[in-house]
Amino acid sequence: MRLSQPFATLVVGLAFVAGIGSLAVLALNVLAPTAVTVLATAAVLALVALVVVAMSAIGARSRRWLSNPYW
Repeated sequence: MRLSQPFATLVVGLAFVAGIGSLAVLALNVLAPTAVTVLATAAVLALVALVVVAMSAIGARSRRWLSNPYW
């Protein structure tokens, strides 16, 4: 098994957790916007941005992916 497969599974899992967390944060912001929920929103957005950048960096290492004209 390649090293990228467990890493990809971890990234997908983190994205799933971040998605659920962002839904919870949005629900809390609707009910009672406080400094804690604003910080939590910023943390979730930062985590999602980090995951997107990491997935792009991993995908850019693949010559087969880069050579595909339809990406």
